[in-house]
Amino acid sequence: MMLRPFCAAAGAKAPSLLLRQQKRSVCATSFRLANAATDVWSFSDTAITMTKIVCTLGPSTDTAENVSALVSNGMDVARLNFSHAGSDYSYPEANVALVRGAAGRHADLAAGSTRPMPHNVRAILVDTKGPEIRTGPLQGGADVQELGVGSVVEVTNEDVSNDDAPSSPEGPHRLNIDYQSIAKTLHVGSQILLDDGLIALEVTHVEHDGVTCVALNAGPIKKNKGVNLPDAELDLPALTDKDKRDLKWSCEAGADFVAASFIRTGGNVRSVKAYLDRCVAEMAPPEDGSPPRIRPLVISKIESKEGVENFDEVLAESDGIMVARGDLGVEIPFRKVFAAQKMMVEKCNAAGKPVIVATQMLDSMQRNPRPTRAEVTDVGTAVLDGADAVMLSGETAAGTYPIESVQAMRMIVKEADNIIDGSASLNRVNTNESLVDVSNLKEDQCLHAVAKSSVKSARDLDAKLILVITKSGKVARFVASHRPTVPVLAFCTDVQVARRLQLHRGIMPVMLQSDLDPTAQGTRMATLRAEAMRTAVELGFARAGDRVITVDRTVGKQTDMHHHSYNMKMSTLKAA
Repeated sequence: MMLRPFCAAAGAKAPSLLLRQQKRSVCATSFRLANAATDVWSFSDTAITMTKIVCTLGPSTDTAENVSALVSNGMDVARLNFSHAGSDYSYPEANVALVRGAAGRHADLAAGSTRPMPHNVRAILVDTKGPEIRTGPLQGGADVQELGVGSVVEVTNEDVSNDDAPSSPEGPHRLNIDYQSIAKTLHVGSQILLDDGLIALEVTHVEHDGVTCVALNAGPIKKNKGVNLPDAELDLPALTDKDKRDLKWSCEAGADFVAASFIRTGGNVRSVKAYLDRCVAEMAPPEDGSPPRIRPLVISKIESKEGVENFDEVLAESDGIMVARGDLGVEIPFRKVFAAQKMMVEKCNAAGKPVIVATQMLDSMQRNPRPTRAEVTDVGTAVLDGADAVMLSGETAAGTYPIESVQAMRMIVKEADNIIDGSASLNRVNTNESLVDVSNLKEDQCLHAVAKSSVKSARDLDAKLILVITKSGKVARFVASHRPTVPVLAFCTDVQVARRLQLHRGIMPVMLQSDLDPTAQGTRMATLRAEAMRTAVELGFARAGDRVITVDRTVGKQTDMHHHSYNMKMSTLKAA
């Protein structure tokens, strides 16, 4: 990925296309300072960004007013965190209803539409708890237990709540954790990290039912806190019983994405996908005649050394990746986190699969109305490196300034979006093999060629938009895999497909206002292209005189010599 050169003073008249192309080679090392006067693309809705924003819902944002504010300020995907959720699903159900009911862009389309339209196509992401290891009840049933440096700690699976509480920070200490294979997994010299690494224990002796450790630093131990075993290959299932209940609910609630926690191998991903497929297969067909339910897409969370080491096989099986830097920064040395992040983002870009960079991106805004300079740089760098989406966690779930957080994220993302140049991606010799269907190799190779050409043509011709007409979302995903620098309006016939495109950088899903099936033989694609252009103008994405590029797939007629064709057309919009 390269940065777009900028050679003219702010506010100067835009140079001709030929002159701009000549200046690219002269000013290739200059950075463009993005501002309203020099934006290459700008819309009436300033909330639009090429890079997507994921917001976590929680006590700070679980009202209709706040969810609507998140939507209007740039939230593309709403995350529901199931780490601390129980078996009562009334709270996440209420949040799903808030997101689905928030008035978005499609609410404006509904007034002039001849068919039912959703209020918005914001997606829902369910983040599972996963097979975590946590501390159990403490000695004497205490809430907190102080630990001294050098004190001896027996770590066991046994219930220690009936033991006497330690008389001093020096002990004696016994600590319960809910991992049954601790003696098989650890060895002398292994470390146990408690509460996001705040307390470090080193194993000095291994017994059949537990380990003995020495405390490397002092601090409080609390119950139900996370336990990390860095450098250890864990004996944990891909799905816990709680995960299975939550995944079943996700399918019933119509979730669009599932973020699977602590994914370590490709086999873990296959297990999650297979379970989701079974849940969907058991569901009754919709009674209202709407399209059948489709499986939520699986976003694998990489938060362990094993996940990083097996990243290639995990990526091959996943629909997308989340770089979960919280636990990852405990499981691997913190100095290696940024390199692991860049590696994962680069490989996801090459595979054409969406990648979310998450955790502590604007963490200080849980308490302060403005981000730190380091946080701004962190977000901007993630976008420039190629992240499809950036995520807010506690900032919008439990922070004091949730709306200000998404506003700040949007401004940073827009600034970074405006200096991204897609030429490096277009020059990459790459067929995004992971998107290609081996059983349909020739067709998919043709689609890649057309998709890449549309992105390059949009850049060379200074087109305003790429319009894609798609039933399954495949054409839009292929176009997005070549990292376009202008928005891709993906016109869909199924709202489920539209929402599942929300994590791809640059794709703006829109419901197609037509009852025609784009994949049916005999459908006049010219009619659908005209409707797509009409909707793009109605939404304020384009106006008369703008160049747009359309990409679609047409089915051949019986008299044709082909079964189907992929088409790219370049048009200049005329006044209505």
